[in-house]
Amino acid sequence: MHPPDFVNEPSALPLTDGELVRRAREGERRAFDELIERHQPIAHSLATRIVGEREWGLELTQEAVLHAYLSLDRLREPSSFRAWLCGIVVNLCKNQLRRPRVDTLSLELLSGGRSFDSLPFSVKAPQPDEVAQARETHRLVLDAVAQLSAANREAVLLYYFEQLSVHEVASILHISEVAVKGRLHKSRGQLRARLRSTFPEMLRGESLDRQPRSMQMIPVSVFDVMIPDPEKDHRILVLMDEKRRRLLAIWIGPYEADNIALTLREIKVSRPMTYSLMADLLDKAGVQIESVAVSALENECFYATIEARNGENAFPVDARPSDAIALALHTRSPIFVAEAVMDAVGEEIPEDLEVAERGQGLGEVLNAGRPSVSREEQEAWQSKSPEQRREENRKKLLAYLTEAGSLNQSAETSQE
Repeated sequence: MHPPDFVNEPSALPLTDGELVRRAREGERRAFDELIERHQPIAHSLATRIVGEREWGLELTQEAVLHAYLSLDRLREPSSFRAWLCGIVVNLCKNQLRRPRVDTLSLELLSGGRSFDSLPFSVKAPQPDEVAQARETHRLVLDAVAQLSAANREAVLLYYFEQLSVHEVASILHISEVAVKGRLHKSRGQLRARLRSTFPEMLRGESLDRQPRSMQMIPVSVFDVMIPDPEKDHRILVLMDEKRRRLLAIWIGPYEADNIALTLREIKVSRPMTYSLMADLLDKAGVQIESVAVSALENECFYATIEARNGENAFPVDARPSDAIALALHTRSPIFVAEAVMDAVGEEIPEDLEVAERGQGLGEVLNAGRPSVSREEQEAWQSKSPEQRREENRKKLLAYLTEAGSLNQSAETSQE
């Protein structure tokens, strides 16, 4: 006699993840199978996006399923099985790629303009007392996160602890990106209130959060753009307060860095790039950029404000610092930094150092990431006819799409 199919119970309603986890813990194998049938597709999709290969992603997903089965008793919140499984997938993928956690910061975090102190130049082994303190801090933060609602807790764990982007979190939770940002915003306020008494230093940082627009602004100029590590995508934008000999360093993405470097070097391209196109559109629409400013520092992320005018109508626009500064360079608009921000994280140039020449890192930025082609390969390519080049590239394109799983052989062809 076969056991009844618990998924089709008299209520005709599918069981929740929490109920399936409970039954799986009690030994019902079919309950765990149902959990995997529900959530393996999104886990596989996530793994494939991280490692870049469909088959490799499938192997890692299967390994994550095994980890989940063996660790099911350690799942604190049964209703959060999906987020927990995706977290296991992310960790396995990171281990396979052998990249330190700082490298897996999502673009959503980096492109906002990260504080210079938020990412290290090099990795240093922590001391035992630092490890103990970090573990205690981690425990206290997790306890505070556990008090959030189930929906907000899922978003926080995926975004901050698993370091997924807003887009990835939205895909996993099947909600919009706006909803994800709303949950994160509400959770930050609740966590700040719960942790303020435990971490009084949080009070000192609040003075930098979203300062009024009327605050004192310091004029600055773009001093340089640098690549601290050629094997990584991070770039450092350096602004200078010439009057008081201070520097403000901001981590930005490679695309914004390339655009800023091109503008500073006055290199013209055949067609307008994003920021020059934006500047032209604003000009045609009669909108003037009066100034841009790095106006606030919140949770180690910089925020910028663009002051624009259309006739008699003046209005501010929130922006990423990298976008605002790139646009300012195209429109030749002045750049400022809020005095509170510069006082908090600006670096004074030592008296024994002189300011030499600006933009010494621009050449390295513009040459980074370019594919290296040997002279022999280039000559061989040039010797081929246009038809041969087209045919060779066509074959490579089809092979790439087939390997990636975007194209598959038709059933009729595979049967021949």
